[in-house]
Amino acid sequence: MDRLLSVSRAAKLAGVSRSELQKKIQGGDLVSFEGKLRLEDVTAVFPQARIEDTAMVEKIEAIVENALKRARGIKLQKLLTPDLGTLAARVYVLSKELVRSRTEQNRLKTLRQETLERLQAIQLTNASDTAVSSLLQWLEDSIAAPVTEDINEKTSLLVKDTFLRLLAAQVHIMPSGHEFLIEGNNSILEAGLNAGLTLNYGCSNGQCGNCKARLISGEVRLTREHEYVLSENEVKRGFILACSNTAVTDVVLLAQEAIDETDIPIQEIDAHVSKQELINEQWMILTLRTPLPSRLRFLSGQSVYLSMPGIDETLYPVASCPCDERNLQFHIPRSDTPFSHYVFNLLSHGERVGVRGPQGTFLLETDNGRPLIFITTDNGFAYIKVLIEQAITLGEVDRIHLYRFNSEGKRPYLDNLCRAWNDSIDTFHYTLCPSTPVTGNDNPIESLFSPLANDYPDMQEFNIYLAGENELLEQATLFLDRQDHPQAQRFSRKL
Repeated sequence: MDRLLSVSRAAKLAGVSRSELQKKIQGGDLVSFEGKLRLEDVTAVFPQARIEDTAMVEKIEAIVENALKRARGIKLQKLLTPDLGTLAARVYVLSKELVRSRTEQNRLKTLRQETLERLQAIQLTNASDTAVSSLLQWLEDSIAAPVTEDINEKTSLLVKDTFLRLLAAQVHIMPSGHEFLIEGNNSILEAGLNAGLTLNYGCSNGQCGNCKARLISGEVRLTREHEYVLSENEVKRGFILACSNTAVTDVVLLAQEAIDETDIPIQEIDAHVSKQELINEQWMILTLRTPLPSRLRFLSGQSVYLSMPGIDETLYPVASCPCDERNLQFHIPRSDTPFSHYVFNLLSHGERVGVRGPQGTFLLETDNGRPLIFITTDNGFAYIKVLIEQAITLGEVDRIHLYRFNSEGKRPYLDNLCRAWNDSIDTFHYTLCPSTPVTGNDNPIESLFSPLANDYPDMQEFNIYLAGENELLEQATLFLDRQDHPQAQRFSRKL
């Protein structure tokens, strides 16, 4: 029977991105069977996907070292290896598969021997039957043939997949079709949020039941008790809490996901200042922490209102990942507003800051796989940053290009972060652009956006996201209109 792999697992095994696999499927190099790929097909298209002995040894050594650290009492909050209970459950599942495989193998051996004996008996009574003699000779030769190196190469990916199934389980969400891997000690909810998905939840600690999902297939394990009580009927139908369970095997879940801003309610939380980082004279990174059990649920690209006693609330984009819903990051520019003045001059560690939100529709389109261009200035970078991080995490597109416009020849804040992305992520590209056109140029718009035109003479296939001051957005819109870029593939956030 063919071994079928999900696209996510096949990409992990072959060491390529999901978008590269999707291209192979669209180009006809790989055939998809209800969203899954044959192991042999993946091996044929990516022959380099074999187990390297040294890499396997290093992986095992890392597991042992992590276990030793745990035994010594070292607190490691996010191990790459699962906890002992989950690991034991996965070993048990693989052991059952091994027993079934060996039982089937023994049955086939018995069947083969019986077939051989019956053919030999037929040959004794019909010695002149050349067809029987030929079939018998073929069977005897096949049984006697040694296992070849070619078979070993074909099975190497299967061995690697079996090993990785001990370390990570695949989760398939219905009806969206989204997939992600659970690694380490993460719950299903934590792993989904870390993968850039917007699974439904409220408290994330087992009190509210908002992360309730229905197990369609596979096996899960309760990692902690929860206060929310599932009804007897819900238990019979396979409902679980995603925040309190992890996957033992590959699983399929029926679960709700937030599609747009209407799926997330407005929340009001009193957070406290946990960190203040002055990046330069003009920018402060402010980190707020929400008290338990409060968590801010939001989508990448959304904003919230921040307020303090005696100071009117001010709208700022959340510049951190929705997966870390208790630690909220904001990029505060120095300005003459009361809130900015207070943050730069008076705000102290531990001080209370009111948070109300989220709001906003500047969200990443995640289902069409189009390559992405981001255009921004410093004031719009916080909006763009989280969308880029979401796109990188999802791994669905094969090209992401950030054009950051900056005045006076100075390096923009967090320029080192953008350069780090550019250096370490193959699909990401970063271009720093002057925010004023070349002096004396007859076509200032074309001059301003010449880096884009030079890189991409045809932008028809791109989704383009713009965030910044109104003047830049108007200039960019005029430029893109002249390039015949479809307006339906344009998303903007005017400041």
